[in-house]
This record gives sequence, structure tokens and C-alpha cells, in this order.
Amino acid sequence: MKNVVYLGKKMAHNWESVLERYEDYLKTTRARLSVESYMGDLRLFLEWLGGRGEDNPTAVTPLDASEYRRFLADKGYKPATINRKIQSLRAFYGWLQEAGIVPDNPFRRTKAVPAQELAPRWLTRPEQAALMRAVRAKGRLRDEAMIALMLFAGLRVGELVALEREDVVVRERSGKVVVRQGKGNKRREVPLNATARDILRRWLEENPTGPLWPSQKGGRLSKRQVQKIVEDCAYIAKLKDVTCHKLRHTFCKNLLDAGVSIDQVAAMAGHSRLDVTKRYTVPSMQDLQEAVERTSWE
Repeated sequence: MKNVVYLGKKMAHNWESVLERYEDYLKTTRARLSVESYMGDLRLFLEWLGGRGEDNPTAVTPLDASEYRRFLADKGYKPATINRKIQSLRAFYGWLQEAGIVPDNPFRRTKAVPAQELAPRWLTRPEQAALMRAVRAKGRLRDEAMIALMLFAGLRVGELVALEREDVVVRERSGKVVVRQGKGNKRREVPLNATARDILRRWLEENPTGPLWPSQKGGRLSKRQVQKIVEDCAYIAKLKDVTCHKLRHTFCKNLLDAGVSIDQVAAMAGHSRLDVTKRYTVPSMQDLQEAVERTSWE
């Protein structure tokens, strides 16, 4: 990690060395996308710590850990995101403890935030159609192909931008996308339906060489650039709160609504546990609203 300006002049150099050692350690045990996530969580915590006037991360106490969890909640982070960030810090301070840098792990007993009871939010069928019409109206086949892979194959945005050209296989009656390093460093193959194959075939014909998702400057698109594209298309479609991950949620929900078994959905989505997939069987608020409307006398 470079330019750790918030750690204080006296220990900035030494602490930067510790952070670089930790990142090297993660690279031996985690997938690249996981390493980026862990280090991003750590950077956010250190910035928060520096904002409180603390320039010594080794002096963090369980009270600081609790206060940080409250800070994340106040900032509007979802329970699952808060819990992931706390787990990242628990792992980091556990590593520091094993290295003899800190006497104990201040995040060891930090309680998880209870998960929300309602299912993740997804797009309805009309909303999905509106989004695809909007991206087609933009006239950018690249954007249509990217959104198709998130909506019809459930790819995470990090998995999408990491794809190489050979990872996408399109045939007349079949196709697949190969995710070489998904969450937890797991490889998986996701079959492509006819809709996705048609869009991808046209994109590959239009863009036969170079990066699969080229930027205007010829390089590869970043995760943030892809999210911006999704946000722009959602704005055109007059849809609110549409994210790349919401498209992934929609993929899982569509499969379950189509009668696909939970274990098959879990395999295609790259879920490590079935209870993650089962969240999509929980009624959404819209499902509940439609249910009570059926009891109305009007």
C-alpha cells in the first residue's frame, strides 16, 4: 500500500512495510479479487482511525472496534457489508497478533450485525425489459453485452472485468462463461442462454481483438466504470437504485422462479453455502405487497 499519509510521520514508513507484508500474505491465500476487497476494507478503517486523531493502529481497542461498527451502520452500509468489513479487520488483527505486533485481536469479539430478514432486492420482469431497452437505445453493444452477462449469468462486477476473451464461449446451441477466480478463489462455469449468446456473438464479431471490455482509451474497463454504465442505463430507463450486484440478485431470482433447484442456482452463482442462495426464496417487499392486495375488497 502506498502513500499512507494518515498514519503519522513517526511510524508511517514502518507501518507501510507491515501493510505490504500483509498484502503479500493475502496473495498466497486469497484470490486477487478477495485481496483487493480485504485491503480496501483495511484502508477504509485506517482512514477512519486517522480521522479520529489516532496514528497508531496497534493501539486499537475493542471499544474502537465497536465504535467503527457503529460508524459503518450510521453511514448506511448494509448488514452483510458491515459484517464483511469487520471480518476483514478480524483477520488482519489476527495476523498481527500471530506476528507478535499486537498483544490481542480487538475485533475478535465484535458482534455481527443481524442480517435483514427480507430477501435481496432484484429487478422485476418489466424493469429488466426497461433496462435492456435503455442500453440498446444507447447503441453501445459493449454495454449491452456486459449487462447481459450480469443479468443472464450472474457475474459479479469484479468477475466481469477480469474476463479474458477466451473465457467466453459462444456456439450456435450452447455457450458458457468461465470465471477463473471467483469469490474464494473458486473457478466455475456458467452456461449462457440464447439471449445472452446472441448479444455476445454480435459483440465478439464487432470487437474481434484486444481487451474484451475496452475503454475509450483502449485499456480495460474498471469496476467503477462498469457501475457507472449501469447507473446511466438505469437513469435512461427511469429505474432507481440499480447496481451491478442487483443484476446478479435478479439472475438468481429468475432461476428460482423458473423452477431451477437451489443447488444448481448455487453452483451457477458461485455461492459457497446453500443458505446464501436460500435468501432468494424469502419474499420481497413487493411480493408481500402483492399478497396483501389480493385480500383487498376493492
